[in-house]
Amino acid sequence: MNEKYSAGGRPPKTLSKMWEFALAAYSEPIVQRHCLFLQDHYQMDVNMLLAAGFCGQQKVPWTTSICHELITLVAPIRETYVIPLRALRRQAEGSGGLYEALKTAELEAERAEVALLASRIAGLTAASDVGDSYLENLLAYAGVHADVSQGQLLSACRDLALKFADIH
Repeated sequence: MNEKYSAGGRPPKTLSKMWEFALAAYSEPIVQRHCLFLQDHYQMDVNMLLAAGFCGQQKVPWTTSICHELITLVAPIRETYVIPLRALRRQAEGSGGLYEALKTAELEAERAEVALLASRIAGLTAASDVGDSYLENLLAYAGVHADVSQGQLLSACRDLALKFADIH
């Protein structure tokens, strides 16, 4: 998650905006740390966390049903490519070129996942009066995975929401 979108031609507007948000957010060390914590401890998808933040920025509220829809939408790419490539990349750590090749492949799979998310998010409607949509979206997604009252989970979501609100 550290390069510009470069797959042939100009990406659709929502994809471009979402990818730019994701790059800006993930460049923040605290965002990386919390996203990876939530991924490793609660099996949450980093791209879904970033999409929740992007939707928060766009004032697009998430519900449990939207979360399930988005999870189902990206499941084939996530399960077939992202997760296996991540596991292989982690196993290949320290092997130089192989590690880098797997990292590149994993990033491309994540881009495909972001493209699917962006295509569906483009059809969602912004709400005029939402509270802290960053935190609400993160908690809606987290609630699919665990009890959101858990201290570390809730704390990580709050910290992410605050950092997401700083991304412009």
